Amino acid sequence: MIGTLTFRLSLAALAVSLCCIFCTTTVITVADAFASDLNRISAKHTKGSEQRVAKYDELRRDWSEKSLSYYSKVMREERRRKMGQIDSDIVVSEEYQQEFERLAKKHYFALQKIKAGRYRHAEIIYERIIRDIMQEDKDGQSCDHAKLAVTTLLLALHCQRMGNMKKTRSVFLNFFRKKVVMNESRMRNDGNIRVGNIANDANERQHEQCACSAKVLGAFALFEMKRGNSVRSLRIAQKAIDFDPSMGPMLEWKQFRDVRMRTRRNTRLTNVKDPRQP
Repeated sequence: MIGTLTFRLSLAALAVSLCCIFCTTTVITVADAFASDLNRISAKHTKGSEQRVAKYDELRRDWSEKSLSYYSKVMREERRRKMGQIDSDIVVSEEYQQEFERLAKKHYFALQKIKAGRYRHAEIIYERIIRDIMQEDKDGQSCDHAKLAVTTLLLALHCQRMGNMKKTRSVFLNFFRKKVVMNESRMRNDGNIRVGNIANDANERQHEQCACSAKVLGAFALFEMKRGNSVRSLRIAQKAIDFDPSMGPMLEWKQFRDVRMRTRRNTRLTNVKDPRQP
């Protein structure tokens, strides 16, 4: 009896031992499997994160390159270099490059908004850029009129495409007052030109050459011509040529030739004396 009991206890102890060994092995196996899965998931997550970062960097570089290419084109960089309007020492400076890239991205962003049909959003972007540039002048900083001219032209053309002629003329006039009227007033105060009828005296139309400003005034002249304001259009076109002589051929267009002929004819008639007068 005692022997049988002892035998049974031994079997029970053996069973418990085997159970412990099995449970321990199972726990270790599960733990190893979990650790393996965790490492695999972590590696996959890390690889996915790296791919996302690489993709983001690629998109950012692509956006930057397209922005710079677009802005360089609208800023007429090549033309301004030929005219000697860009100081090579300034262009290579880090400050200039950073500012150029910042404006390039803003203008390219506005372009994408236009392509997406977000016309009002694009208009707001252009208006903010113009305000920032004008604020630089108020703060006593150097106001780059080329930057102002480019954004003004883009905003005016955008408003014209949207059919808002009142806003288009307002945009053009704001630039005309800033770049032409104020510049001529400053030159008179400096004694560089005679006080007189600046709009009609070719000898008094002296400006620092600027291809971008000329482009704006050329567009303004065509806008006024389409509105039927031919004499005003001719005067604005003459201002455009003052800023960039290469735009001279535009006066040979039929519309401007006709206006010039009428103007000369009216001038001759005005100067003819009445034969009844002494």
